Amino acid sequence: MIALALTLLVAEPEPARAELCRAHMNAMIAEAMKETGRVAGPSWFIRDWWTARLPEAGAPGALTAEQRAALEASMPARKAADPDKHRAELGSCVNEAMDAGAVP
Repeated sequence: MIALALTLLVAEPEPARAELCRAHMNAMIAEAMKETGRVAGPSWFIRDWWTARLPEAGAPGALTAEQRAALEASMPARKAADPDKHRAELGSCVNEAMDAGAVP
């Protein structure tokens, strides 16, 4: 019981939404490049839209460059661990950006 409580206390919190969505977009872009060598234009607009919304360095929820790289590197494992959650998160990120006008 105590071990479970300690695990919950030291578990990594979810990154800020912009950090997570940018990582999703970068992973999607990398996957498309690997599979086809091409990436659809809207992907770049959406990625840039999320990049513009990253928390400023030192602000709550902001990741360091190392943390951001680790988050992006973790995306394939996150996808493999829970494909439905991954798909839902990615879809939510894309929809939010598109609804806000990320794609001209």
